[in-house]
Amino acid sequence: MRQPPSGLDLDTASQAWKQQGPARATAWSSYPCKLVTPLYGGGVRPGEVDEAMPIRAAGLRGQLRFWWRLSCCESSIPAAAMFERESAIWGGIASSQPTASKVTVRVKAKPVTQQQLCEFRQLADFPAYALITEPNANPVLLRSDFSFQLMIGLDSKLDETQRKEVETALRWWASFGGIGARTRRGLGAVYIKGFEPVSSEEVAAKGGRLAWRAAEKNPQDAWKKAVDRLKAFRQGLNTGRNPSAPGSQSPAGRSLWPEADTLRELSGHALPKHATKVVQASLFPRAAFGLPIVFHFKDAPKQPSQRHGPMDPDDHILEPTNLSSDKQRDRMASPLIVRPYWTGKAWRPAALLIPGWEKAIGVPLKFKEQHYRPEAWPTESNEQAQLAAQIKPMAKRGNDPLSAFMAYFQET
Repeated sequence: MRQPPSGLDLDTASQAWKQQGPARATAWSSYPCKLVTPLYGGGVRPGEVDEAMPIRAAGLRGQLRFWWRLSCCESSIPAAAMFERESAIWGGIASSQPTASKVTVRVKAKPVTQQQLCEFRQLADFPAYALITEPNANPVLLRSDFSFQLMIGLDSKLDETQRKEVETALRWWASFGGIGARTRRGLGAVYIKGFEPVSSEEVAAKGGRLAWRAAEKNPQDAWKKAVDRLKAFRQGLNTGRNPSAPGSQSPAGRSLWPEADTLRELSGHALPKHATKVVQASLFPRAAFGLPIVFHFKDAPKQPSQRHGPMDPDDHILEPTNLSSDKQRDRMASPLIVRPYWTGKAWRPAALLIPGWEKAIGVPLKFKEQHYRPEAWPTESNEQAQLAAQIKPMAKRGNDPLSAFMAYFQET
């Protein structure tokens, strides 16, 4: 049996071989990595840390492949040709025959100790909006500062261009990606010492957008500021919500986004005090931040059968769909990533719209188990401008919800 590179943990290596087949790599590079935000999940079971193997080689290779698509694909090249290019590096069923991956990923990491684990609700200053869970859920996370060695092996058949593309994918992953779940809210972010970060110019050249705020003293503070900015835009007082009414026990008033009033309008259910709409537009702009979205009204009946008289709507689940075929889809990953970003000199709160983010703006929508159709955000610029002017968080910031957030993110 082929021996792993010097210093590789044998248990981790054997797992990598089981997942990826015999290694054919002839050129190896080693990268010391460190978590800079807590890790959520990453194991075989969703939402659980694998204490024996917290960083899985197969998952990292999938991450690198994803970032290769974003950073190395060219829109001018036909999709079939791009798939051939992808398969030649990462493996797959190409036009001629199945091909094995020419990139081998291995991880050297010590088993997790109990001191390195912490319950979600025990972490001080944790930005809870990054990990929205069930009311009584308290998942266990792997603390930041966990270190591991990432080893990348490249097949000798890769040419120089392909090798550079693998390195480009690794730089993008190190700058914006992560490990485990909820990486688009900044969990599982990784720092690789000495690695050149992807610049805003590189992001713009691929059709993405990168924004950041003033430097913070450490990555945890930068992460918290980035997540808090997203929460404020969507739900913050005087931005996403009105203040609570005098004498009210609620911590905040009605939403300044149109979704709640739109659901009242579509369903025909509303409390008398909510009969007048706050926002006249009848759309669901926050769908662009990722789906599904569960809408819950505190003044709705606990069960539909308990509805007596005027009450707010039952729970609604907003999902993506394909109107041409009505193909069932229930998820759309957010095109927005908020996380700490290393500029090469300091840690900054950052927001990234990944290349191709515009596709999320007008995605067709549906409700789970409801007959009526929600309207998607329009694509025509004049209509967008008219609607955005009616929605306080978006007004004078942008004609689509994602652009408006990027403007808000950089405001002082």
